[in-house]
Amino acid sequence: MRFRPSWLRRVLQVPVVPTLGPVHPDTLRPEIFDEVVAAALTGEMLPFDKERRWSATKSETILVDEIVHRPDLTIIPTLNHRGTGMIKTHVYSPAEPDTPALRAATRRWCTTYGATTGRVLWFTNEPSQSDTATATRVLLKTFTQKNTPDTAGGIHELDACPPSIQDTFAQLALQVPETGLGFLCRHWHEGRVDGPILAAIDDGMVVGAIGPLAVMPDRDGTPVLLPQYFGVAPGYRGRGHGRGLWRAAASWGTEHGARYQVLQAATGGPSEALFCTEGLTTLGFTCAVAA
Repeated sequence: MRFRPSWLRRVLQVPVVPTLGPVHPDTLRPEIFDEVVAAALTGEMLPFDKERRWSATKSETILVDEIVHRPDLTIIPTLNHRGTGMIKTHVYSPAEPDTPALRAATRRWCTTYGATTGRVLWFTNEPSQSDTATATRVLLKTFTQKNTPDTAGGIHELDACPPSIQDTFAQLALQVPETGLGFLCRHWHEGRVDGPILAAIDDGMVVGAIGPLAVMPDRDGTPVLLPQYFGVAPGYRGRGHGRGLWRAAASWGTEHGARYQVLQAATGGPSEALFCTEGLTTLGFTCAVAA
C-alpha cells in the first residue's frame, strides 16, 4: 500500500516513525512511511535504520494488512519478535485517541500474531494527562563547532580505565535496570559495540555511563549521532556526573562530524530534567498505555 501525503500531513504532530523511532523533523516526509512498509514486505533493513548497529536482521515489522489510513486517522501496528513478542499500535491523529477501542484492537492482534504484550502509542504536542498513560519527551540537539560544550573532569573512556574500574560497570548496570545499561554491558563484554562508552568515575568505580558513541548518515545523508544508553547510579545523582557525561558525548559527536542527535527521555525522569536545561528543542511527546 501507499500512504496519501495529504492525509499523513494532517496527522503528523511528532517526528516518530514506526520501526524507526524518532527522526529529524526534516526527514519526516510521507515517503519514509512508504519505505518502512516496503521494507516490512521484503524483510530488508533500511540503510538509515539505527538497528543496524545491533543486528543484521530487523526485529520489528509492520503488520501491513492491519493498517488503517483515513483523512483524519492513520493506525500502523507493528510486531516485535524479540522475547515473547510485542504489538505496538502507532496512532496518528490530531484528536484524542479512542484508547479503549485501540487497546481492544491491540489485544486482538496480540492473539492473532502470537504476541504476549501490547501497547498503544500516540503522539502529541503536550504529555497526556491520563493516569494510566506514560509519556516520553522527544528532543533534538543540533551540534555546531562554536557551541561545543565543555567537558567535565572525571569522564573517561571505559576501555581506557584499569580493569578494576571496568569491573564495576556491571554493578552500575544492576542499579539502573531501566536505562538499558545491562544490555550495553553484556554487548561490551562480548566485544559487540560500535563505538566508545564514556564512564563517570567516582570513589574508584563507574557511577555513570553513556554509549556507545557512533555516527551514521540519516535518510538524507546528514551525519547523526546515534542514541546512547545513559544512566547514573542513584546515590551519585546531583553531583554533575550526568551533565558531564552528556556534554562529553555531545563533544565527541561534534568532533566526529555529527550534525544533530534526536533523543528520548521519560517525563519526570533525571534525563528529561538534564536535557531541558541543556538547550535541547522539544519536538513533542510519545504517549503510551498498556493494552
